[in-house]
Amino acid sequence: MPFSMPNSMYWYIDASGAQIAWTTPNLGGWFQGLLDRDSQLKNWLKDGRPTVYWMTGFFNPQGFLTAMKQEVTRKHKAERWALDDMVYKTNILEEFDAKRVRSASDDGGVYIQGLFLDGCSWDVRGKCLTESAPKELFTPLPIILVTATQNKRANDEGRGGKLNAR
Repeated sequence: MPFSMPNSMYWYIDASGAQIAWTTPNLGGWFQGLLDRDSQLKNWLKDGRPTVYWMTGFFNPQGFLTAMKQEVTRKHKAERWALDDMVYKTNILEEFDAKRVRSASDDGGVYIQGLFLDGCSWDVRGKCLTESAPKELFTPLPIILVTATQNKRANDEGRGGKLNAR
């Protein structure tokens, strides 16, 4: 029987086997990511909400997006929007530089950055995916506006909602 090390021997995995820390190929990259995350959170506390959020800096980005969805729902309380009826709606901007986004979204959505595509790239003019340049494995996505809308409204617009698979 070959020897196997229990999961508790790795610092980034807890006793249940769940990943509890970020992993990167080298210590320098991990430490730089830690400094960037610390900087984002300190600036958020000191200056208030940022205009653009560095999405990859969150350990639980799904929780962040769920909180945004809750805020949009609260903004439409008079219209009786329910959280269970909400779906995400995204709009990929033409901008890569977060400093050029001047103000937060009016509808309660958030601008996010720091996402990458694997094996393709984003055509800003055509607003579609294209083949990436030779030997370019990962390409950055422009800043994305993520907001929420009612599922019924998204279906009426032809976006979002349930997939009709046959």
